[in-house]
Amino acid sequence: MSAVRLSQEQVAQFEEEGFVVVRGFIPADMLNELRQGYDAATRGELDVDVWKEKIGPERILQLGMPNKYIPGWEGHEYLQLIIAAGRQLLGEDLDYKYDQLIYKPAGNPVELLWHQDAGYGWPGKANSRALTCWLALSEATQAMGSLHFLPGSHKRGIAEHVDATHKNPIQAALEVMVDDSQAVVVEYGPGDVTFHHGRTLHYSSGNSTDQPRRGLSTHLWPEPNE
Repeated sequence: MSAVRLSQEQVAQFEEEGFVVVRGFIPADMLNELRQGYDAATRGELDVDVWKEKIGPERILQLGMPNKYIPGWEGHEYLQLIIAAGRQLLGEDLDYKYDQLIYKPAGNPVELLWHQDAGYGWPGKANSRALTCWLALSEATQAMGSLHFLPGSHKRGIAEHVDATHKNPIQAALEVMVDDSQAVVVEYGPGDVTFHHGRTLHYSSGNSTDQPRRGLSTHLWPEPNE
């Protein structure tokens, strides 16, 4: 496995803004391999009971623990790359906790509303020191629903989250009311990632294009949690 070494500038940006973009983080050959499993999952080709009722044509998908269910993903090198980078940002005790495949098909209008990942009640150390890696398995432009971040929001504690299940089919959807005038939009090429702090406010729009948006969120927590 190639060594992962983030630059001092990348670490400093993460500490100041609560997120950092790393271009070309997953190499093309590895990405192609991952995308085969990803697409098989979104097409409903894997026999996974907890996914069966969620998968359907033109539906936004939030499939939990793909690392566990997609053949060949558990223990794959891509995860070791993510963990190695995450430890440089928030400490050597960070490790894989769980992941989510969040797929936006072409033309799907569903937004991922403004929220903090830790706002979902992450416990113990994870509430104040955890990390999410968002990986683009193919291009993810703003029109496709790429991520928006509010720089520095990770320094302001946990915001008030309100129930948003009436707006959004994502499981247990929550929303924070924000002034998004200072938001930064990240557009991703295939294999690009962002790392964001568990307390960084973020959002993505619906997908107004004719291409699907393939995203994978991997969450790293300090272990053990206290």
